[in-house]
Amino acid sequence: MSRFSVRLTVSVIFLIGIILSGCGGSGEVSQASAPITAIAWEPPTVDPDGSPMDSRRDIDYYEFFLRTDQNFTDDDLPVAHVSGFYDVFEPDGKSFTRKLTKEFVLDNLLPFTEKGKKYYVSLRAVGVDGIKSGFMVPLAWDLS
Repeated sequence: MSRFSVRLTVSVIFLIGIILSGCGGSGEVSQASAPITAIAWEPPTVDPDGSPMDSRRDIDYYEFFLRTDQNFTDDDLPVAHVSGFYDVFEPDGKSFTRKLTKEFVLDNLLPFTEKGKKYYVSLRAVGVDGIKSGFMVPLAWDLS
């Protein structure tokens, strides 16, 4: 896999459904008008040079980051790693299908937070060759 940039379509999932969406990479912070409970995204499908990318072959895992500001840098350490895939057993109970991971419940990050603070959440994809994408547009996550 060559260097790629995460052009993730990020959807913020609220208790009432998916109501906010934007593109990853850089730019403004995605703001929400209701409590964020999870994020969903579409894995990248094109390398920066425009050549097609096979997410099923090229993505290894995702890194999740938290900060109290939106200035994510390569020096930040991820608070969680999530596999790029998960296995779903078929009804026969003998075989399984690999599915791309496209969603994450933010409550899994609560051990790394303090109640009453506002955080920004970002993620990036990591390829099987270790190359990391750019950061997704940060999402504001208010825990007050």
